[in-house]
Amino acid sequence: MVHILDENKIQENYDKFRKLINRTFSGDRLESLNKMYDLLEDRIVLTPASSTEHFHNAFAGGYIDHILRVTFNAIKIYELYETLGMSLDFDKETLIFTALHHDLGKVGNDEENWYIPNDSQWHIENQGKIYKTNPNMHWMELNDRTFWMLNHYGIKITEEEYIGIKLTDGLYDEGNKRYYITYNKDNVLKTSLPFVMHQADMIASNFERNRVMNSDKKPQTKNVGGRPSKKQKLKNVKMPEKLDFKSIFGDTGSSHS
Repeated sequence: MVHILDENKIQENYDKFRKLINRTFSGDRLESLNKMYDLLEDRIVLTPASSTEHFHNAFAGGYIDHILRVTFNAIKIYELYETLGMSLDFDKETLIFTALHHDLGKVGNDEENWYIPNDSQWHIENQGKIYKTNPNMHWMELNDRTFWMLNHYGIKITEEEYIGIKLTDGLYDEGNKRYYITYNKDNVLKTSLPFVMHQADMIASNFERNRVMNSDKKPQTKNVGGRPSKKQKLKNVKMPEKLDFKSIFGDTGSSHS
């Protein structure tokens, strides 16, 4: 299995993630968020951000690593907007909440992981599909599952946060086209949050993709479509049967279970 992050870095990132939540939110929202993350902790800490090696952060701990980077980028872009004198119709709490939860649906539900280890060595070697989606779960669009999870744990969101999460993928999601492209001035987006989020997400994804492509840990495969090539295989990648620290990293003598 490919390790971009070691066990200690994965735990360090998760600790930063939880500290950011406790530092940013308060009251009922904080209570509900901590309840959700306490229940998801053992799984979310090892969740990847994508399924395929040429996408972004398709490795254990990749999800939290991506979320932290998007949040950092979003705050920097927010501050750039301020410096340029651009209109900001939302505060940093709204921004941070949106950044922290824009990909929540990738975690799965309260019982199962959405991304699970791929048991097909052929797909790993020939297409770089290190993970696969869980066939035991209801299929949903990513945002639908995100909103289901937030609702399931009683976490209320504002209209701006809803729009910010929904439109983070920009025009990569065909369903967003009517929000971003309109010839009716009354339908023009009334918040700049989606633009900040899309820029933050794209910068993070490009950084993460380049990190893998330029890393000496990069699995060697160029075939990214549906047709395999004997010359272009992702070799020496063996996925564990389940996602936990011991299965992924072996018995390191740490306290993780």
